[in-house]
Amino acid sequence: MFRKILYSISNVVRCPSRPCSCVCSPSAVPAINRLTILDNGVRVATETNGSSLAAVSLFVEAGSRFETACNNGITHFVEHMAYKGFNSMNRCQLEELLRCMGAKMTAHTSREIQVFSAQCVTECVPAIVGILSHVITDLALNECELEVEKMNMQLELIDADRDPRTVLFDYLHATAFQGTPLSKRVIGTSENIERFDKFYTSAFICEHYQPYKLALVCAGDIAHEDMVCFAQNKFGHMVGDPCCESEEGPTRFTGSQVLFRDDSMPFAHVAIAFEVPGYNSPEFLTLMVAKNLIGTWSKGQGGGMKNAWPLAQAAASEDMCEYFESFYIPYRDVGLWGIYFVSRKMDVEDMLYNIQNTWMNMCVTTQFYDIDRAVNNLKFQLAKNVEGGVRSCLDLGMQTMYSCGRQGLDDWYYQLEGQNSVGLRTTMDKFIYDRCPAVAAIGPVEGLPDYTRIRAGQYWLRL
Repeated sequence: MFRKILYSISNVVRCPSRPCSCVCSPSAVPAINRLTILDNGVRVATETNGSSLAAVSLFVEAGSRFETACNNGITHFVEHMAYKGFNSMNRCQLEELLRCMGAKMTAHTSREIQVFSAQCVTECVPAIVGILSHVITDLALNECELEVEKMNMQLELIDADRDPRTVLFDYLHATAFQGTPLSKRVIGTSENIERFDKFYTSAFICEHYQPYKLALVCAGDIAHEDMVCFAQNKFGHMVGDPCCESEEGPTRFTGSQVLFRDDSMPFAHVAIAFEVPGYNSPEFLTLMVAKNLIGTWSKGQGGGMKNAWPLAQAAASEDMCEYFESFYIPYRDVGLWGIYFVSRKMDVEDMLYNIQNTWMNMCVTTQFYDIDRAVNNLKFQLAKNVEGGVRSCLDLGMQTMYSCGRQGLDDWYYQLEGQNSVGLRTTMDKFIYDRCPAVAAIGPVEGLPDYTRIRAGQYWLRL
């Protein structure tokens, strides 16, 4: 997870021939992390870790948040077409090249960011950078491949609709951010998918994949100056068009409820979330600590009353649910903080009562030992985010996209030392106490209390 970096884009020298580090305190940026911004706005970030394997990723500010109702899903469609051949290299040639290099390439699209990634030996990094540049500048968009991928996306839509968790979180975004770009699904709709063709997709790429929206990131045993040179050769020719700058749109939150009752399902899936700040908020770490204070529990892990988390103790001792997970989904300027749980239809109300009781206790009676346990758990998660080249590359890329830099583990740990029960109670009182939640539920949800009762559970009458 990521947060506002201690320095801004103004601290970076924009000079392709003289790559330099961000200007800030030595503790904020380790010597192995460096960042350069090319003249056209492409960001180049590297982490030199001495590994013989390199992880290279191209991050793009793209996703369903920057789409309209008519083209929703097209960014995900570009992901499907990414490695299907270029004008200068057909699919067979590309696959043979990757096979010879022993490289593995993947792609992923979220609501705000699209990532094209590769793993390879260090010697193959220049060739990988060239392939990544072709993805956004030289896609062939062969008609046969287009039809195949459109069919694959239709099948993917069916699979997504069969996954209760995926459907539930799509519903949650749709009701929480209704009428705004964040409410749209990443995968799009079947009607839109049928509309995508070569000219439509090509025009979208030319308009939205601007150089100032790109970040080329590498973690491995490669010099930063060499990486900047590769980026300059492959991306330096791109010219940005300020008129094509994407509009993120409003982020209006609506306290509301959406239910999809299906009594044929064995369990009810319920998610409740509140509007909270995003990545660049001073409360980011506190909200992460609060998420870890609730924790995650599943029926299979056991433990019973010996679980550390109070809600896990209640769920295990009373057999109220199969699984629960506290979540914090941060975007650039807004986020969703809440809980997701799976329960039998007759236990939904009891589970919800215990959840809200736990939340109110967080607002009123959180103790220092609860904070210490949550902070230690968060430190472990932050350490896992930089474990290995692939995860470290993803961490570096996300922080570069959101804050144009990187904050190291030592800095995260230093800031976590300042977390205390007073600060957490203040943050919880600010964002969840007596606030309207967004509620989404699917399955046998007859036992879920109506929205007015859920809303009334978000405050305690105190003398």
